[in-house]
Amino acid sequence: MTQLPTGFAAHVANIGIKDDTDDFVVIAAERLAAAAGVFTKSRFVGPSVTISREHVASGTARAIVVVSKNANVANGPTGEADARELVAGVAERLGCQPDDVLIASTGVIGRPYPMDRVRAGIEAMAAPSAATSADAVADGIMTTDTVRKVATSAIDGSDAVVVGIAKGVGMIEPDMATMIAVVLTDAHVARDELDEVFRRGGDRTFNCVSIDTDPQTSDTAVVLASGAAGPVDTSALERALHAVCLDLTKQIARDGEGAQTLIEVAVTGARDDEQAKRVAKTIVNSPL
Repeated sequence: MTQLPTGFAAHVANIGIKDDTDDFVVIAAERLAAAAGVFTKSRFVGPSVTISREHVASGTARAIVVVSKNANVANGPTGEADARELVAGVAERLGCQPDDVLIASTGVIGRPYPMDRVRAGIEAMAAPSAATSADAVADGIMTTDTVRKVATSAIDGSDAVVVGIAKGVGMIEPDMATMIAVVLTDAHVARDELDEVFRRGGDRTFNCVSIDTDPQTSDTAVVLASGAAGPVDTSALERALHAVCLDLTKQIARDGEGAQTLIEVAVTGARDDEQAKRVAKTIVNSPL
C-alpha cells in the first residue's frame, strides 16, 4: 500500500454523490505548505478551476478537496457559491483560512452539487485526520477510471519522496482536460522553485497526453510540499517530480475510455521542444 508523504493526511468518504463508492476526498498538510498548480487552458472553466487559480497564486496551501462524479460546471452563480461554501466549510474544519484550500471537481457537467449531502459530509469530516493511504485517495477521486492511478519516486540524496495520484480516462486533449492530479512531497522547497519545476514537468508529461482530442473544463494538477523531510537538491526533486508525472500520464493514457493500445511517439531532430510536441501531437491525433 502506498502511503502519503510525511506531513500529509487524508479524509476519504462517500457523501452520496456516487451510489456506493467514495466521492469526497480532502488531503491536508499539517501546516501551510508550498504549493503550485497548472490548469486547463480552456476559456470555459468550472468554479473549481477559478477558485484554485485564485488560492494557489499565493504559493502556499493547506489542503485540497476533491469532489468526484460531479464537475459543478455550467451552473452559473449558484455553482460558484456552492464551490466557495464547500471550500469555506473544509477550511473551518481544518482551522485554516478558505484561501488556504484548493478544490478540484470532476464528473457530470450541468448538475449542481447536492449541497445538503455536501454539508453533511463536511460536518462528518474528521479533523485532523490520521489516514495516510494514497491508494484510498486515488480510489476516492475515480470517475469512469477502471483502475486507481498512483505513482511514487524517492528523491536522490534525501529521505524525501514524491507521491502522485490522478484520475482521467476521457476528454483528454489538449493540455490535460478531464484530468485531476495531486502530487505531494515532504521535501522542503521554496515556493518559486516548486512552481518552476512543476510547470516544466507538467509541460513534458501531462500536457503531452492525448486520448480523444476533446478538451474539458475542470482539469487541475497541483503539487504541495510539506517540508517535513527537510531540504533537497532541486535537480533531484525535479527528476522525481518528472518521474511521477510521467508515470501518471502513461497510466491515464493506458486507461483511456475504449483504449486498447498505449502509443508513445518519440521525435528527434526538432528545432526545439515546442516543435517536437506539435509534430508528435499531429501524428498521435491523426485519424489515419
